[in-house]
Amino acid sequence: MAKCVRTPRTSMSKMEGLSEEEFDRWMMSKMDVCQCLDCSTHNECAKRSGERLFCVAARSPMCIEKRLGCLCEECPVFQELGMKQGYHCLTGPELRRKG
Repeated sequence: MAKCVRTPRTSMSKMEGLSEEEFDRWMMSKMDVCQCLDCSTHNECAKRSGERLFCVAARSPMCIEKRLGCLCEECPVFQELGMKQGYHCLTGPELRRKG
């Protein structure tokens, strides 16, 4: 099972009003469409640790340290949420960065 470290949610219309349980269910439903596993920046350490869905979960806590390419713009989760930035594995969720 993938590890999703929860980040504080911000005021994004898609996420507003969801209970913690609903938010968890939504995140788990996105695991199968998440593109992180195919990304060249997603290294073996992150794969072994089950890290992914960085765009809404959290940056890589210990594995990813270098930019080696980014698939964020191709990801259905990224597109569904109308995101604009990439490299969430290194910089954290865009929702948090928007403040």
